[in-house]
Amino acid sequence: MPRLRLPVFQVLRTRRALSKAAVPFGALITPLPDLTAQSLPLLQRSPAACSACGAYMNAHCKVLMKEDKWLCSFCHQQNAVDIGVQDLRSAAELRVEAVDYIQQDMTGQPVNQTAETLAILVDTTAAASELQAAKTLLKQLLQQLPRAWRLMLLTFSSAVSVYQLGHNDLVTADVVSGEWQPAVTSSKQQQHAALPFHHPEALHVASLHSCQGAAENIIDSWRSLGTTRASREQPRCLGSALAVALQLLAASTQGGAGKADSYGSDSLPVPQACRPSRVLLVTTGPATKGPGRVPLSNLDRGQGPDDPQAAKQAEQFFVRLAEQAGRAGVAVDIVAVGQAAVNAPLLGPLAQKTGGLISTHQRFDELSGAGLASALMRRQGIEGFLDIHTSTGLGVTHVTGPITPLDRTNLSSNSMQRHNKPTMNACEMVSVETGQAVAVGLEVSRDLQGDYAFLQVVLSWRSLQGGWLQRVVSRRMSTTGSLQSLTTGTNWSTAAVLAGKHWLRQAQACGAVQNRRAAQHLRKQIGQHVSQLVSQAGGGPSTWGPLTWLAPPPPAVLPPYLHSFVQVMYQLQRGPMLGDVAGHADERALLHARFLAASSPAALLMMAPALYFFSPATAAFQQVPALDLALRPGDTVVLDCGNQIFTRTGPAIEPEATSIHPKIEAFLGQLMHNRVPAPGVLRLHQDSPDVRYLATRLMPTYGDSPEEQQQQYPALLNLRPEQAPASQQHLLPTDEPSFNQWARSLRINPTGAVDNIMEAMQSMSVTNELNRSSEDKPKDLQCNAVEV
Repeated sequence: MPRLRLPVFQVLRTRRALSKAAVPFGALITPLPDLTAQSLPLLQRSPAACSACGAYMNAHCKVLMKEDKWLCSFCHQQNAVDIGVQDLRSAAELRVEAVDYIQQDMTGQPVNQTAETLAILVDTTAAASELQAAKTLLKQLLQQLPRAWRLMLLTFSSAVSVYQLGHNDLVTADVVSGEWQPAVTSSKQQQHAALPFHHPEALHVASLHSCQGAAENIIDSWRSLGTTRASREQPRCLGSALAVALQLLAASTQGGAGKADSYGSDSLPVPQACRPSRVLLVTTGPATKGPGRVPLSNLDRGQGPDDPQAAKQAEQFFVRLAEQAGRAGVAVDIVAVGQAAVNAPLLGPLAQKTGGLISTHQRFDELSGAGLASALMRRQGIEGFLDIHTSTGLGVTHVTGPITPLDRTNLSSNSMQRHNKPTMNACEMVSVETGQAVAVGLEVSRDLQGDYAFLQVVLSWRSLQGGWLQRVVSRRMSTTGSLQSLTTGTNWSTAAVLAGKHWLRQAQACGAVQNRRAAQHLRKQIGQHVSQLVSQAGGGPSTWGPLTWLAPPPPAVLPPYLHSFVQVMYQLQRGPMLGDVAGHADERALLHARFLAASSPAALLMMAPALYFFSPATAAFQQVPALDLALRPGDTVVLDCGNQIFTRTGPAIEPEATSIHPKIEAFLGQLMHNRVPAPGVLRLHQDSPDVRYLATRLMPTYGDSPEEQQQQYPALLNLRPEQAPASQQHLLPTDEPSFNQWARSLRINPTGAVDNIMEAMQSMSVTNELNRSSEDKPKDLQCNAVEV
């Protein structure tokens, strides 16, 4: 996967032309690409920066050899060369578009991921069967984590239990009231409310290699409450449990003395890099007791909270927790399991602002200990920094992803002194992790004068392996005045991801997570955008007969190269993030947060899932169109939705049932290889009621004619005449428009591109998305040396 991906390699010269164009214009930045990406040149020195604009020397700069200077490609400033190389033309940054710089860490403090502190918080209000599954999962997790990691164990229901890890044969816990919360102080000060413990806090944290047996005994001792109340009505002091865990982590990483160590000339506290920490919260419902609780009626309303005052107080509490976690360098991961809503609009920002993740699952058996461990170990760096330099005329409209605004009052600190003249686009990354991406919106702020426009992305972070890493990626785009040239040369898979992230930003801004009317309006806007794009792409009517100006214009023809993009937009507006597929607002909020931080392949799958059918003839899985026609009785299918994978098997008939499962597991291993965090897996049987979750993610064809169904799913052509009616009987009647019906409602004729559906679908598959990374690998460019 490329580190910097652009949907276009050309840009319209005029501001007016680009503002009217419907082609998404921006960039996708992947700080940590997967293992398929080519390694970058690693230079053990500082980069050469422009004295005027702060941009770094790159492969598109001109070099004045006789004057020993280089000309900045962004502001055209001449700069002296001082990078310690004998021949400037041999400098790596002048030959490739992406370079890594590694320097000694200014703090002098070692950073070691294996010494991370993990606090596990478990909701014990779950039913007995679910709690037993959770206990099995957590014991698997402990076996997968590094032995040097430090551990804390807490449970919560009506009160919080903090377990002591120093006893292998005795389970002992200190109990904190479910109403406890830290004292409210200034946002720039630590919160030091005393915990009511009768034992030293050091007893609650221990390295995993020394407390493995004690931890497993503690987990085995957990018991369900055994009440008959509904899951979401159980007493659950989730807010107090988080506050207690953060307080303990802050004390443990500061030696329990309340004073932070210092380093360097600024005497700043030792940051999270030296003592990284993480919270894993496992809950089966929302906070119903203590700070952060809201009335359950708030979760049931689709037009906003029933009690705005309680919602505001809860939001303020979790904002304070996020600030406290940020100061202590603690990432909060949240795993919600079960049918009850957990109030994701409250918990989601806590995870986002601390560099964590929040995910929902129907059952604990969707998760695996290995997958959960890989998610917890995904962090590769901290104190991340992102800056974007653009040439004159280009501007940045927004930056979306796991970032926070840059604290410009702290530019004199040791860590910020690494950055040369940060632009107004600069921001901080909450953490640097695999599987995340940042979307950048671009614009032409004023007409472009030259033949090229330039973009440079600067990423830097403290590596957990030691040292300060700076990654500089520069790109050049040619300018054009032709909209047709722009659309035909667009990478539509990247454009689809950028468009999706744009619409999800709009959904969060207008409150579409909880307001169905706002979501419906947004879906209408997506349709209007698609219609405008097809019209601009030259998909107008092929003929214009006499007197047709008196009648409405005929539908525009959908160009084949646009079919995949339009299909993804159709899936986006009907899918769980904006449509009615998701069960409640929690699921939409969680999907929004996950999608906005997801890398390109995962984001594509979250919008348009990939369906795989097991072919008995070849004894292998093959990709087929994600249509309801493919969900035939007796077939085995796998649906990859990016953040979740569904498997559905046919009737349990021996011996086929036993022989197919190893093939399914092997194929799942291929799909999840190198994917961090690993998606949850929901294994379904043909007669399982949960099959409806899989079926709703497939595009409906119930309203299409048999001819259209055959065009979209060519396998129907192989059926005998007597088998054709049976292929229609399993389709569920629905009022939801098919892709063809939706396109026609936008006055688009989709049949011109239907024959290429498989080619278009495969062009946007995850496999090809990874393989195409070679197109954007660092290119060996000729040094732009100029003899003067």
